[in-house]
Amino acid sequence: MILPLIGPHVRDMGASSTVVGALGSVYGALQLFSSPIVGKWSDVTGRRLSLIVCMFFTAFGYSLIGFASSIAVIVAARVILGIFKHSLNISKSFIADAVPPSEQSSVLGTYNSFSSIGFIVGPTLGGHIAELPGGFFLMANLAGIIFLLNALIVWILLPTSQRPTRATLQRLDSVLSPRKLISDEINFNPKRFFQSMRKIKWNQLWDMFAIRFLLGFSIIVFRSNLNIMLQSRFNISPRHNGYLTSYSGIVSTAAGFLVGSLTKLYKNEPRLFFSMSVFQVVILFMLGLSQSFIAFIIFFGALSLATSVMRVVGTRLMLLRGAQEGSGVLLGLSQSFMSIARMISPFISGILMEINVSIPAFLGAAATVLASILIFLYPQDKRPGLKMKKS
Repeated sequence: MILPLIGPHVRDMGASSTVVGALGSVYGALQLFSSPIVGKWSDVTGRRLSLIVCMFFTAFGYSLIGFASSIAVIVAARVILGIFKHSLNISKSFIADAVPPSEQSSVLGTYNSFSSIGFIVGPTLGGHIAELPGGFFLMANLAGIIFLLNALIVWILLPTSQRPTRATLQRLDSVLSPRKLISDEINFNPKRFFQSMRKIKWNQLWDMFAIRFLLGFSIIVFRSNLNIMLQSRFNISPRHNGYLTSYSGIVSTAAGFLVGSLTKLYKNEPRLFFSMSVFQVVILFMLGLSQSFIAFIIFFGALSLATSVMRVVGTRLMLLRGAQEGSGVLLGLSQSFMSIARMISPFISGILMEINVSIPAFLGAAATVLASILIFLYPQDKRPGLKMKKS
């Protein structure tokens, strides 16, 4: 509801694109390193207490943004949010603790569906509220009130949870890791990262992780300060900004149902993966060149489609190609690289937008070109001792 409009609001307060980008990277860095700490804390104290505390401080952070009259206060609020905004991950951990393994996939699927609805409805609602007098103040405090209500619901309805056992934690990793990989969640554990680095046969699999990083970076560097770019190029209102974000969510959700049909049409997942990467290059270039908002909307929808398909297909190819390494190591290391991309991309994007607001789109296209070259030179179905099955 509020996330798409924080950047433009900070820009309206007099901040440069570089400062806005730095704020995004600071938030990403704090999320990156606080995630394993908060996760461990929730293991020790229980999910219920950790959820309530995180939701309370998240509510305070969003309300503080609404009351902020200086960029320094915005920075303080983003620091608070970066440290404590982990309610989604803790909620999934609670599901793993409370739900039998045989039912977890179904429950998590329902949970993710409701989350998707929130990401579709929220931006549109927030965009409309932002256009009211004092709209950003209202929207930020409404977000804070919603988190306080969530904390109250957790306090009333959720039972006091026991400390999870080692078996529960291992089950949690196995159930959630594939979902985390194809989602946009930040999930980084430095200890596991370096342990995984030592286990991987880099001479055989380096290209796979390079492709994953380049494709992730290409999208994040374009989208991290997207709302500022839209405001500068097309002078669109917060309402239309919200519409565009919701539209992207709808297309991404619909694309999930099309992956199976596209795979059957191509009859070759590596070929589909390469085709989508080339398609993404063209789309990002066109987004950088688009002179009308209507054309931008069309290409933006195509980008949401391409990235959704590539996330799913890329995950499957990675697991098949690196089967001998173990899925846990592959998933964890891949997610770590994506988390690093989320940390550095906003700052890079902000610096480039000082020169021209369209440059992040072209940089994203260039990164995708490099990924496409690697996909072509190192087919992702090639692995000694492993034959790729046709879909």
